[in-house]
Amino acid sequence: MSRHISCAGRYPTRAVGVVLTMALLTSGCMFQTVRQQQAKAAALCILSGTVRTELPSPSPLIVGLLRYSGGEVTAVENFRLVDHFVVEGGDLWFFQVSPGTYGLAAFADRNADLIYQPGEPFLRVDPQHLIVCASGEEQRDIALVIPEEGRPRLAGDLDITALQARTVHDQLAASLGLLTAIGAITTLDDPRFRMENAASGMWAPFDFVFNVRPGVYFLQAYDPTKIPVLFVHGIQGTPRSFRFLIEHLDADTFQPWVAYYPSGASLSLCAEHLSQMMDKLRLQYGVKRLVVVAHSMGGLVARGFILRYLEAAPQSAIPLFVTLATPWGGHQSAARGVRYAPAVVRSWYDMAPDSHYLREIFYQDPDTVQRRRTFPRSLAHHLLFAFNRHSASFGASDDRVVTVASQLHAEAQRDASRLYGFDLTHTSMLEAPEVAHMLNEILASAAH
Repeated sequence: MSRHISCAGRYPTRAVGVVLTMALLTSGCMFQTVRQQQAKAAALCILSGTVRTELPSPSPLIVGLLRYSGGEVTAVENFRLVDHFVVEGGDLWFFQVSPGTYGLAAFADRNADLIYQPGEPFLRVDPQHLIVCASGEEQRDIALVIPEEGRPRLAGDLDITALQARTVHDQLAASLGLLTAIGAITTLDDPRFRMENAASGMWAPFDFVFNVRPGVYFLQAYDPTKIPVLFVHGIQGTPRSFRFLIEHLDADTFQPWVAYYPSGASLSLCAEHLSQMMDKLRLQYGVKRLVVVAHSMGGLVARGFILRYLEAAPQSAIPLFVTLATPWGGHQSAARGVRYAPAVVRSWYDMAPDSHYLREIFYQDPDTVQRRRTFPRSLAHHLLFAFNRHSASFGASDDRVVTVASQLHAEAQRDASRLYGFDLTHTSMLEAPEVAHMLNEILASAAH
């Protein structure tokens, strides 16, 4: 038998419906912009493929996309560098561009300074094999091999010496923006939600973005009479992690939406990307209210998203935020990974106790932590935590994954309207009838 403890606190409410309705009535031009952007996206051309060096190399690889303007194909001045892609720890690259004729170049960044240096292996544009890409066309499996002795024809060839390449972080951000499913309808049995894909999102976020597709998925067609509940999974999780809670959701009042993201990416990037996706869905469907439910690390992503989302669209209504076993104070294992692992997963930096991201989601000045960053009074945060230890274990109380101290981090408690403790493990919270029942009771408060 599980035990739960409820700690009542201030439950603020504010009537925002009238303000939101007025804002939506005056946003016709915004909907028009969305439609225009969607039409432009449909007219674009997609190029993708792989790149490798002739000899094995751990160096980052930079792929450059050059647009051909006409004339002599061997003349450098007839090509213009329009985009580039940074490949590290894999071999996939991707471009989304307007229709036209293009050439591809690439180099191995041996000193990892993100700038081409004379002597680094270089693949020149092949003027005999330019790519003609039409509107709406997708050309896949373009294989590039950088020769060991490859060199540009002259110093200014393709303006490559002037290229200051993106960081890997910036490249992942650009890729997320292009390869995202926004409002696609599917089911929890979708193969993309398999656990092996969650592992890819943790250890190989680029592969996840290309092969799985992050995004916000609908589990049913949008129904304007129901309130969307956005479920945000934790590290190495997928939307399937919420199957039990979704199956027990009050389907007459709510509709489930599921966020899917590579949990190895930086939490700041995931929060920003989620905010952008939800902005598009808000404009497309005129969403008036939204509820957010998050598990574990997903709570950290979700808090960052909510703060960004409400800053960009303060008239939007998010009346309720529910978190389950979130490590608000970080996790020591992440700190050890940052310190000792030969290759550090990006999200570990943000999960480490006292990280910049953890300070950023609670303070406007994360470097000095003087000015607190709080939710608006119209949003109620219900914080659910877990405690369930092995009888012979030692050390701080935990739920077998996250310490209770981290789940009850002081800054999170200050913003919470209510606290609920469950004698469950970190993962069993997602399949516990008492949690499903409590979640529906909490959600019912947001429906009125």
